[in-house]
Amino acid sequence: MPPARPASAEALLASTDFDIVETYNNLLMSDPALTKPVAAIHALIALLNSVSITTIHETVETLKAHAKRLKNSVTIPAPITAGTDLFIQFLISSLNQPGGDFDALLQHLLQNGRLFAHRAIAAREGVAERGFKYIGEGKTLLTLGASRCVTALLQVAVERRGGGPMFRVVYVRDDNRKAENDAVVAKLRRLGIPVAEVAMSSVAHVMGLLHQVDTVIVGAEAVAENGGIISRMGTYQIAKLAYCNRPKLPFYVATETHKFSRDFPLGQRDIDQKVLDFSTQAPSKQPKDAVDYTPPEFITGLITETGTHLPSYVPMKLLETYDDSLFTD
Repeated sequence: MPPARPASAEALLASTDFDIVETYNNLLMSDPALTKPVAAIHALIALLNSVSITTIHETVETLKAHAKRLKNSVTIPAPITAGTDLFIQFLISSLNQPGGDFDALLQHLLQNGRLFAHRAIAAREGVAERGFKYIGEGKTLLTLGASRCVTALLQVAVERRGGGPMFRVVYVRDDNRKAENDAVVAKLRRLGIPVAEVAMSSVAHVMGLLHQVDTVIVGAEAVAENGGIISRMGTYQIAKLAYCNRPKLPFYVATETHKFSRDFPLGQRDIDQKVLDFSTQAPSKQPKDAVDYTPPEFITGLITETGTHLPSYVPMKLLETYDDSLFTD
């Protein structure tokens, strides 16, 4: 009798009522502290708790099938890819240890998986501890968006200076995100940080004012394999302006290493979103949560929980983490 053929991705998805897309979205809605990669990791942990699995191969293939479905549900999959790939690699490395009962080993891994996810969340604190030193006394930094890493970094900078900020922030507003912008600015001002709000159209002018901006620090949705970043729309042009400014302004990215992704965009065209909507009558439609890609040559350094690294650190870290043979389709 011939050996049973491995179940297809479609069969693995059909074998359970678990909805990973709904689980992922519910996690993001219920806990604002979660990043997209960590929410994806928690969704995979919930999946393993809901299905009956008896072999290592079945475990890995089930995770890969549901991870693929989750990535296909969004227009910008890089953050999810970073989380799901990292968690699957973590499980593969652990499951390949010799000996032991599979069920007991799987339960042990689920417990460790939760710890793995919690450590990923805690990485934000490490980024803040490593990054606050880039904000010198009397300096002014420019930022945009609502990066929790950047906000945490600024809060630590205030705390390390005995409650007095001794620095200022230029915050670049986005007309499409008024409520979010207001919330970020209000939080910074509650910390005692003087904030100047400017429009995106004013950034070049503001940077050109001598000694008014000293550095730029932004967050990221994901870090590409070549060390570039996928981040809030407008990040790329701010990076280019900082690079072309005279004197050139340092451009740092505050990000956790769990956002390192094996996606490799070559340019803006590799981002699946429609920004140009030509019309002769109806108003143009803009994509929700639009992002852009900032190439590594515009990035001074990546501030992570393990230290500040050049963009070239990312491919080395990914090569160290992943065995590509385990992720073939």
